[in-house]
Amino acid sequence: MPNWPIFTPKRGNLLIIKGSNHSSEDIPQSNQFPTTHIINKLIATITAAFLFAAASFGDVIVTKSGSTIVGKILGIDGGKIKVSTDFAGEIEVDQSQVDQLTTDNPVFISFEDGAAYSGTLTGGPDGSLSVNTANGELSSSVGKVKESWQPGEKSPTQIRQDAEMAKLRRKWAYEAAMDLTGKSGNSDSTGFGMSFRATLNGPDDKLSFFSRANFEETDGAKSADDARAGVDYTNQLNDDWNWFVSSEFGRDVIKGTELFVTTAAGFGYTFANTETRFLNLRGGLGYRFEDYSAFSGRAELSAASLDFGLEHKETLKWGKLVNRIKFTPTIEDFGSFRLYQDTAIDLPLKAEQYSVRIGFANDYDSDADLSGVKELDTTYYIRLVLNWE
Repeated sequence: MPNWPIFTPKRGNLLIIKGSNHSSEDIPQSNQFPTTHIINKLIATITAAFLFAAASFGDVIVTKSGSTIVGKILGIDGGKIKVSTDFAGEIEVDQSQVDQLTTDNPVFISFEDGAAYSGTLTGGPDGSLSVNTANGELSSSVGKVKESWQPGEKSPTQIRQDAEMAKLRRKWAYEAAMDLTGKSGNSDSTGFGMSFRATLNGPDDKLSFFSRANFEETDGAKSADDARAGVDYTNQLNDDWNWFVSSEFGRDVIKGTELFVTTAAGFGYTFANTETRFLNLRGGLGYRFEDYSAFSGRAELSAASLDFGLEHKETLKWGKLVNRIKFTPTIEDFGSFRLYQDTAIDLPLKAEQYSVRIGFANDYDSDADLSGVKELDTTYYIRLVLNWE
């Protein structure tokens, strides 16, 4: 009868017998093998086969706790290994908790001493690491790896350097807004409003050009016809203090103002400047010039003035709040002043560059009653806003 190998779990022995009626007691003790020896070999074989198969389908990370992660290693930076997996998307693994690191495709890798190489990575026991480069094999360890990145991409260090350089470059940003209004019934009216702003932002300064206009007709007669434009430059002295120069000109047909010009220079203080909040208050000395039409009954104004301004921006979860205020009284007569205030909320649309602006603006001229018109004009608006760079 042939010899058949039979594994008996209860006894834990491998039997070589000539039949099925014999037990392990029939075999001498010297021919018996310990169960643990066979199981350990079996586990080692299965593990090696699993890792080999996993490596053929992606990169492999083995943690010190024994966990195995298969995916694509996107990069290493700041002690974190970013991995793209099929089961959990992108995840991060602490580099200090990794025992073995293996890639199936070449990657770029740099070490703490500044040396950088390109090649596949092969992990070994106790955190050892081999880099298989075109010039041969380099031995190191997982703990000495500073950075890693994919071919065709920039290193994490280069990305940070580029970001710092971008902060030092001036960059233009543009904003255009417009609205149309209409009304029919007891009275017929049509209106048009628009604004434009171009801003050159630098690391320590900001230059802005701005303009806005409103036109409206009610029952065939003008009920609003005003426009203004200006330029404003701000330079940071430090994180809090800045200096500024500004100039603005415009007209208001309804109030009989054919031309007004304000020029100012002074200092400002920034109370908040974060990703979600900006608040700046400023004040200085300026000059006001105003020329009026003959029917207005007002004399030409040319006088030194004070200039106060406030700019506030608040980024909310659902939109952005913007407040701007400008107050310019004459030094000779503090009761003769112009006050302009604009408050708006921008609500973003699905189209990334567009938003809807809802707001109101007040334009107060303390001497307007001399022309027989009201001092305060209030404009309510809903505008479509386009932002681009």
